[in-house]
Amino acid sequence: MRRRTGLAVLLVVASLPVWRAAEASTSEAGYIVVLRPSTADVDVTAARLSNGVSADLGAVYETALDGFSVTATPQEAAALARDPLVAYVEADVRVSIDTQSVPTGVARSFAGGNRSIDIDGVDDVRVDVDVAVLDGGIDLQHPDLNVVGGVDCTTGPICVAGGDDDGQHGTHVAGIIGALDNQVGTVGVAPGSRLWSVKVLDAAGTGFVSWILRGVDWVAANAGTIEVANMSLGAPGFSQALRDAIQSAVGGGVAFAVSAGNFDVDAAGYSPSAFDNVLTVSALADFDGRAGGAGTPTCRFDVDDTLADFSNWGQVVDIAAPGSCIESTVPIERGSYAVLSGTSMAAPHVSGALALLARTTDPADASDVQAMYATVLAAGNASWTDDSGDGVREPLLDLSAPSLFAAGIPPCAAIASTDQVAWWSAEGSMVARTGPPLGGATGYVPAVIGSGFRTDGGSSLASPDVGVVDTSMSVEFWMKPMPTTGVVQMLVSRWDFPSDDDSARSFALSLSPLGDLVFETDETTAQRPEELRAPVPTLADGNFHHVAATWDSASIRLFVDGVLVASKASQAGSLNAAADRQFRLGSKGGLGDPFRYTGVLDEVSVWERALTPTEIASIVTAGPTGRCTP
Repeated sequence: MRRRTGLAVLLVVASLPVWRAAEASTSEAGYIVVLRPSTADVDVTAARLSNGVSADLGAVYETALDGFSVTATPQEAAALARDPLVAYVEADVRVSIDTQSVPTGVARSFAGGNRSIDIDGVDDVRVDVDVAVLDGGIDLQHPDLNVVGGVDCTTGPICVAGGDDDGQHGTHVAGIIGALDNQVGTVGVAPGSRLWSVKVLDAAGTGFVSWILRGVDWVAANAGTIEVANMSLGAPGFSQALRDAIQSAVGGGVAFAVSAGNFDVDAAGYSPSAFDNVLTVSALADFDGRAGGAGTPTCRFDVDDTLADFSNWGQVVDIAAPGSCIESTVPIERGSYAVLSGTSMAAPHVSGALALLARTTDPADASDVQAMYATVLAAGNASWTDDSGDGVREPLLDLSAPSLFAAGIPPCAAIASTDQVAWWSAEGSMVARTGPPLGGATGYVPAVIGSGFRTDGGSSLASPDVGVVDTSMSVEFWMKPMPTTGVVQMLVSRWDFPSDDDSARSFALSLSPLGDLVFETDETTAQRPEELRAPVPTLADGNFHHVAATWDSASIRLFVDGVLVASKASQAGSLNAAADRQFRLGSKGGLGDPFRYTGVLDEVSVWERALTPTEIASIVTAGPTGRCTP
């Protein structure tokens, strides 16, 4: 076993939140009373038994286990334990926490390199799983987290709506699990998973087992929704009540990842790390996100790719995961992002792995949950040094297998990228996925998936460097116009207005004041614009719609939501090359009134070929960010 200096131990205690034992009580104290399974009318029984010994009734548990909490003297607790309806009584213990860049933990577990998890800076797919974070709460307003609900189990006998984080620990844990893959801040192991805040600790990160039992009881009652639960917490000793409550939730199909603890001792002495129905996670010290042990210490001193010097160890530990110097989310008022260390940071990496599995396995019972545990463990690797001295090197979390761990690959329109000259995806940037960047001023607002370019009716985005499209072309995008009256709204164009000629255009696609979609092409054989017009009033219904326009020497076509809405024969020849014309998104001033567009444009692409109707339909089926190349 490693020998550590006294200084090192002091550093661990100073830098990491840890569990604390309950203060000794000489009078009344908290107790948890677990009833025998056959007990009927738990509410009535709890009230009768507590009144019978003059104890103060607290919470009543009816899902994860049948029982209740009381404040009582040792003599009153002993009297309750002797009642034939009572299975056992245990002391309520005071507890506390274990405490878009790609974080080192995501990199070290190989999640970033697994293309099936799709960590690419585009919020195009969110893991379709619900994860409960039993902790000090989650910042319910954090823009980088998909928090869908929460409860506060610290304020009374039942959990009530709420769960906002008044510390930082729970939000940090939540970000490791599911921070959005959106080019902002950090990204989680299971990006965009639906997070539920189950607040079981107070602002100081402390609480009681009875509070945690309320949270587990809530999770068990909602096992039809919740698939995974994270518990980066623990208490000294073995809590049979907590173990039994977790087993009920596991029986409902909820998988649990829990932290091993931060005392550099055997995790068998703590709950829930000692339980056999959870995955207990120790912490790896990793500073560079890579195997090999060459990382230089960053936020704390330790040896790269070894067991973190604060981490608990032992036979009950199932798996190791990164837990040192992990960047993740914290409440907005605390700076939105921060770096923390602890087995608290290791456990949510494993919760993220369980979430990726749960997306397809949809666990329904304890057998399904145990199979998920076995899959995570079997996928682990041995590329680290376990210097704990406990004789067992647990597997290191490894998410590299795309056949096992997948976020849910976005629907993909397998369109050959041949002759695609530009593609702007609007994910918080005007840098193109293909072709040159855009210039101008824009806002980014939510689109169907991810974000889109917002124009205000007087502005436009432009690029002077898009290649000439003259023998055939396509332009396609998603759009949502805002209500306007009496003006032409220019959507996309390659068109300028010199003072003496308003026909020098390659193409222009606009909305007329009457709700018509108008596609104009300047074909050099005729030296005048050719116009194709289609009445499409549904474009202004407040929803996103896909629009595509194609031209070649044979035909001009307009498509809305994958359906051909207008076509005509072209005049043959070629398009006006318009080499000095900028490609524009949004409004364009002219000789007369400006052609203003107010609304959102997203996933705009330009092609030097005419897309086929099948290709356009497949783009619509795939969704606004579903284009890909085979």
